[in-house]
Amino acid sequence: MTQYKLIIFDFDGTLAITHKAIVSCITKTFENFNITPPDADIIQSTIGINLPNTFKMLHPAIEESAIPEWVEIYRCFYRTEGEKQLDLFPGTKQVLQLASESGLSLGVFSNKHVSFVNLFLEKLRVHSFFDLILGDNGQILQKPNPSVFYSIIKPLFPDLDNSQVLMVGDTAVDLLFAKNAGIDVCWAAYGYGDRAECLALAPTFAIEDISELAAIVQNS
Repeated sequence: MTQYKLIIFDFDGTLAITHKAIVSCITKTFENFNITPPDADIIQSTIGINLPNTFKMLHPAIEESAIPEWVEIYRCFYRTEGEKQLDLFPGTKQVLQLASESGLSLGVFSNKHVSFVNLFLEKLRVHSFFDLILGDNGQILQKPNPSVFYSIIKPLFPDLDNSQVLMVGDTAVDLLFAKNAGIDVCWAAYGYGDRAECLALAPTFAIEDISELAAIVQNS
């Protein structure tokens, strides 16, 4: 019998292949302001970080007062063009089906705006698998801050011990969230996180393909 009763997934780079959409829309945002965008690999290295901090990292000269406009422009591009470049990692739907049929509760916690998370889970036809979907709404504290775990997730699953919760994510932000919350974490090494940085955080598990999560669900 599996020890886990709740699995919380990141979205970008864990459930869905989103790097092309993110890089494209950030590039278009820079071009909208007539500023030369960073190289694609530099943009991709910021995936998982919230948008205000992403733009601060990619454009250090940006003024604080300008960030909300940059975020809104990015979201406009992402809303109209991003979904055309999204897909699930192969095997994702089968793993979600297995976990659901095994009686596990499933959730998503992303630093992406929650409206996009809901929209894209619907578009990818996996929304119905999830009991809980969390993302940026301008009010909650984002990963790696653990407050969401204690203020929202734990109250919704009051009978669960921390040892029965598993976070699955691809970046250091996800691994640090799990560490800060006191829960196990499975590093999705196939995603967008820096390998050395993530391995240094000593995740409970590491998988090179999402299909490998099935064994953890069944045998841990």
